[in-house]
Amino acid sequence: MGRSRPGRLVGLIAALTLAGCGSSTPRKPPGVPPTPSTVTRDEPGGDAADPLMAALLRLSTEGWGWRNDKGDYVHFPLSDWANWRRVKFWGAPTFVGFRYGNQHHAVAAMWARRLRPGDPEDPSACFQFLQEWAQPLMDTYHANLQTVSEATVSWRTKDDVLVRRFNAEVDGFLSSRTYYCVAGATVAWPHTCAVYGYAFYADDDDDGPAGKARDRYAVEAFRQLRLMKPEPPADLESR
Repeated sequence: MGRSRPGRLVGLIAALTLAGCGSSTPRKPPGVPPTPSTVTRDEPGGDAADPLMAALLRLSTEGWGWRNDKGDYVHFPLSDWANWRRVKFWGAPTFVGFRYGNQHHAVAAMWARRLRPGDPEDPSACFQFLQEWAQPLMDTYHANLQTVSEATVSWRTKDDVLVRRFNAEVDGFLSSRTYYCVAGATVAWPHTCAVYGYAFYADDDDDGPAGKARDRYAVEAFRQLRLMKPEPPADLESR
């Protein structure tokens, strides 16, 4: 697969989330939903026979909510929102980031930077700006991206978010993973780009749940971002 330009943020975040799997938790029979009391932030798939599949199914069906950054500048849209944990991703400065489960069944993040003088204030330029910033980090983690589709969605005005779906293959020290990703770019604050998105771990044996979660987020998530303050923080460039 050839490399593509969009999705650098989520591709990079996916590259930093490689982790081993495994658990001694007693499991339900295949096809049986997890016991509600076993669904936690650490393991949103609970005691299901396949916790990854169960967790991604929750992202495809549970209601929407919002998690904020520490400064409460952004309320970030997430389904099954209470089971996402706000985190920092090593090596990838972000405005805010989240993971879904200790095994990183899904990750989400937002990157924001002020536009340079003379830069066009449009979503395509925001994706280009992110690419220039993230390329060295992407090369470090040998991330290979393949664009799946592109569309626009309306957030505050008509068609003001450019949304791209893509697949990200990332290599780690001991393993590699494929994430099905979706990212949106927009001019969120005056003269300020924001690129925010989501990555869902695609199991080699059954990638259907990851694709279903991504498709839902591509359609529903990007119009639900909430900005709580009219200007970004003064320390935006150092984040």
